[in-house]
Amino acid sequence: MRHSRLKSTAAILAFVILMGILAACGNGNKADDNAGDSGSQASNAGASAIPAPAKKPVELVLSTFNSWGESVGLKNALAAYEKATGNKVRLDVYPDDQFINILKTKMSTDDAPDLFQANVGDGYVPFTFLEPLSGPWADKMIDSVKQFAAKDGQVYEAYATPLGYFGAIYNKKVFEKAGVKVPMMNYAELTAGMEKIKQTGATPLFIPGKEGWTYQMLQAVGGVYTFPDEDVEKIVKNEEKPNDVKALVEFANRMLALKPYVNDNHMTVQIPDGYQGLLDGKYGMTVLGDWLYADLAKTDPEKVKDLGMMPITLGDDYISGVVNLSGRAFGVPSNSKHKEEAKELVNFLMEPDNFKIMVAPDQGASPYEGYATDQNPFQQEMKQLTTANQIPITLDVFRQHFPTFNFSDSGKPFRDIFADKPIDKAFDDWYKDYAQLNRTIKTPGW
Repeated sequence: MRHSRLKSTAAILAFVILMGILAACGNGNKADDNAGDSGSQASNAGASAIPAPAKKPVELVLSTFNSWGESVGLKNALAAYEKATGNKVRLDVYPDDQFINILKTKMSTDDAPDLFQANVGDGYVPFTFLEPLSGPWADKMIDSVKQFAAKDGQVYEAYATPLGYFGAIYNKKVFEKAGVKVPMMNYAELTAGMEKIKQTGATPLFIPGKEGWTYQMLQAVGGVYTFPDEDVEKIVKNEEKPNDVKALVEFANRMLALKPYVNDNHMTVQIPDGYQGLLDGKYGMTVLGDWLYADLAKTDPEKVKDLGMMPITLGDDYISGVVNLSGRAFGVPSNSKHKEEAKELVNFLMEPDNFKIMVAPDQGASPYEGYATDQNPFQQEMKQLTTANQIPITLDVFRQHFPTFNFSDSGKPFRDIFADKPIDKAFDDWYKDYAQLNRTIKTPGW
């Protein structure tokens, strides 16, 4: 460069500045001067040694139901994420009966959480408000789960709990004393069995109706047949109303006919109010989910051995083992403030080892191929009974036939019927609610 005296002062100044920049880069790398024999190699070595800027830790907000937020497994998995990434997760919980409405309100404003855990499916939180998700776990999701976590080939939610069963949790000693064999394969066997149990002095069926949705369980478990295939499309297109579906009306009548076998205080008691009664044989059975095993075992580790679980039906020639798919799933709102980090958190939790940590307190079949899960005695018996009696496995009646159509509170008409509202009036009132909802969310054809 000393021989370039004929160049302009501006050119010399530009060269000096350039060399200063290269020198500054080189000072960041104390490599041996003999490592290369050209200026180009030296500058490349200096550039490759510049560390990528570290991500600034962020705080993610995860919203869910109050009861789900108490999960030890979820808390342990989130702690593992925080340790691995340096990010923090704030768990915001809300009353169980208010959370979904609160979540939808927040997502319609700038106050959306970064991610949430709610019931799986477009019917709870519309996928139009969510970010698409992807990861190795999505390809391993079993088809029955993907039916509700995905739409048009795109996954929007990550299922976050083992698969369980809905069915009748029953006291084996009560059934043995009454001479009732299990499973009861049709409605005639069901009513005959309840009559025999009643004659022993026990209450055949415990319904914890204060929680409202529990009235839906009899239909979810025993009413898969109530929507004939030829009526499904007509209902979705608003060509038929509930009162037009003869099988649905017949189911309501059959369900109401069970009222003499139900606890008198069914409208005022909650699920835990029945624990001791089931264990002691005060009640013959209740229709809920296999997740109840943990609570019952905690209440009495010995007497829980007297309880079992079986499929039931209110049909004449149809019975199924119903898989519970209303469980927990993660979603990321489109207006999440940290959507990329939220997606990374979902992927972290869906890794097999982390998923195992998250679901450790729970038991059931795995929603992902190749993921290991434990099964409790209720789940084991359901598997044994359905296999031995060649009973098919289905979803509950609404998810079996209407995987994306929104019925709103599908337990409402049955709750009203048990409160002595006429069946036709109960169905008409229910129809008004879900018709208005589908118009609001612009369901095609409504």
